Amino acid sequence: MSAANYLELLDGLLNKRAAPNIRQVDTGGTGYLGTDDEHTGIGLDNVLKSTSKLLAINRGHAMPDDRNALRFQRAVTPDKLMAERLTLDVTKNRRSLVRLAARHKSLAGVPPFIFDKDVESAFVSNPLASPLEEINPLALVTQNRRITRMGPGGIGSDEAVTPDMQDIHASQFGFICPISGPESSRAGVDARLSTGVRIGDDGKLYQKFLNRRLNRYEWKSPEDLADAVVAFPE
Repeated sequence: MSAANYLELLDGLLNKRAAPNIRQVDTGGTGYLGTDDEHTGIGLDNVLKSTSKLLAINRGHAMPDDRNALRFQRAVTPDKLMAERLTLDVTKNRRSLVRLAARHKSLAGVPPFIFDKDVESAFVSNPLASPLEEINPLALVTQNRRITRMGPGGIGSDEAVTPDMQDIHASQFGFICPISGPESSRAGVDARLSTGVRIGDDGKLYQKFLNRRLNRYEWKSPEDLADAVVAFPE
């Protein structure tokens, strides 16, 4: 098989229009989603770029990407996780719903509470769910700001957590609280959002920063601040 035929076959198998490769999902309130908008999906071009990058790193001609930087990560909120479960038909309700709709020629035959199993599986059997004892009301506030890289689709176990994941990254300034979190091997990967942080529809974290040049506050993401100078308030 020639190189051209091999590449053509590989391109067909990988399918350039494949779904985005989601590296991390998670919630307790929110969660990380690691992806790169420019290189979403597994296609021939991305495979060739990845191979070239790995060869360059191995030969010392390039540096590895800073994958712990927030600019390369996305947050997934509970509503998106629930929508994903319904889209993937986790509880296998789709076939019965289609059959009922076809029989009645409408949605009149769909019984109530049909999605109860989906909701229950998301909050009961899902390891990302963290029920609280609610003894301390402040625990509710803390849990509401929880963001983690652990769980299904992310880091599978504590043994897979590396020291560089636990380190405080410069891109977390203003977005991730450097002191809140568990005192365990999950330190740094099971964190809490800083006060005032919001999550956009694009999955990016946003925080208000003072633009000294324009003397006004602006919502910025870690990607916006990647090449900017950020300082503590005077």
